[in-house]
Amino acid sequence: MKPTFLAASLALLPLTFACQPELEETEVPSTAQSPDETSTLEKKSGSPFDANRNALSSGDLSVIGLAGVPFVTLEAVETSRSESPWYVYVATDYYVTFWADRARTSPVNLGAAIQLNYVSTYSDYKYNTSMRSNLSINLQPGSHSYYIGSGAYECDYDANGNPDHRCGETWFALRNGVGYDGSW
Repeated sequence: MKPTFLAASLALLPLTFACQPELEETEVPSTAQSPDETSTLEKKSGSPFDANRNALSSGDLSVIGLAGVPFVTLEAVETSRSESPWYVYVATDYYVTFWADRARTSPVNLGAAIQLNYVSTYSDYKYNTSMRSNLSINLQPGSHSYYIGSGAYECDYDANGNPDHRCGETWFALRNGVGYDGSW
């Protein structure tokens, strides 16, 4: 290696670090590399960094090449159940989760507000009818999982086990929209 090349490289070394962008606050906790949990890192403003342990940040995604429209899944979570020989009631909450990859392995926080489109279906099993309603909800950026609503299954039975006074169910399904991909 020539001495002039080495001298020029060493002279530019401080500029390499000076030109680095300030880290986003979600990338590293202020107590990183500190065994006693004392603050070891600070922003230029003097405030501490907050750690994000739940999802990849937009900076993480851009580095690994996953930035783009997030993939979305809809999850039904049973929240309560009541059963007897003559009656059944099951309540369900619906959540959407956003992912960086089609395989749904890396959760990602929304980087911008979106309008999520979904359909609510009510089926009356006693009268064999159903009603669909196209709905939407505006989701604000900053999280990877959002509650969108509740559904229920409720049915009264007669002595022979047939639906009696009422028997119906409400559930949700995703619809296409701008800013997310619900395809598999």
